[in-house]
Amino acid sequence: MNSLRLRLYSIFTRLVIKPWVQRVKNPVEARQAFERHARRMHRHPAFAAYRNGVIGKVPVLWASVGPVSRPEVLLYLHGGGFIVGSPDTHKHMVADIAGAVGVEAVIPRYRLAPENPFPAGFDDVLEVYNGLLARGLRPDQIMLGGDSAGGNLVLSLLAHLSYRKEEIPLCAFVISPVVNLEGGYDSLKENAKSEVLLSAGRFDELGKMYLGHQDCGQDCASPIHAMFERCPPILFHHSSGEILRDDTLEMQRKLVAKGHDVLVRSWPNAFHVFHIMRGHFPEARAALDDIAGFLKARLTSSDS
Repeated sequence: MNSLRLRLYSIFTRLVIKPWVQRVKNPVEARQAFERHARRMHRHPAFAAYRNGVIGKVPVLWASVGPVSRPEVLLYLHGGGFIVGSPDTHKHMVADIAGAVGVEAVIPRYRLAPENPFPAGFDDVLEVYNGLLARGLRPDQIMLGGDSAGGNLVLSLLAHLSYRKEEIPLCAFVISPVVNLEGGYDSLKENAKSEVLLSAGRFDELGKMYLGHQDCGQDCASPIHAMFERCPPILFHHSSGEILRDDTLEMQRKLVAKGHDVLVRSWPNAFHVFHIMRGHFPEARAALDDIAGFLKARLTSSDS
């Protein structure tokens, strides 16, 4: 059974936040609200350090906790439906993971839709990844992570690298990614009521805002269609009651069928990317610890 804190916050999210998500129309208003919520509610790890930078032409935020003991870097891509979110809304969670692993994380401030439709955001992510390589990092010294729309961008980047037959990163983790912008899967309808945060009725609308006039079936927009001949070990997290549940499960099936190393963790009745509420309830702590454990195991394997 979920903790009392998670259950109470889920009730609040369902009654207050989800109705607002269903009706807000102005992307700027939505971004401002998300940023305010992050400043009020998000709890930062002790000794977290943040610094702004630029890689290529893309602004980034570097995040760490305490001494950085390893040369590897965590490249994290924030979620927000391609419309909202920023390094500032996710830095506390990313710093937590990076600190547990002993690395520094970099979070691109990639361009958002609808002002900058696809492939602008993806191009920014690719520029940052290539910029890390230009700074002397090897692909196997880069770990990828992302949530929701950021999970889509992680998988899209891996699909691109696979298609180009380039060396792939050490590993990746994705939290409740969007993998198919062509209409979603059964959980979009089956979990429309149990989903406490996202609006199933706005799925197509957000997809159109992100894609503009581009084809939603492109590998770097809907990575479920990519070939993925090459893929690093990858960890998926999702909630059994969210509308994006089947995006994870379908992606798992595809990658396993290709023979790739895939691990999936499911949390019952948690809300979409509940990890972001670290410090508020134990499920978020357990989920972040699981991610950190996965990354440390991959680093240990690379050392041997």
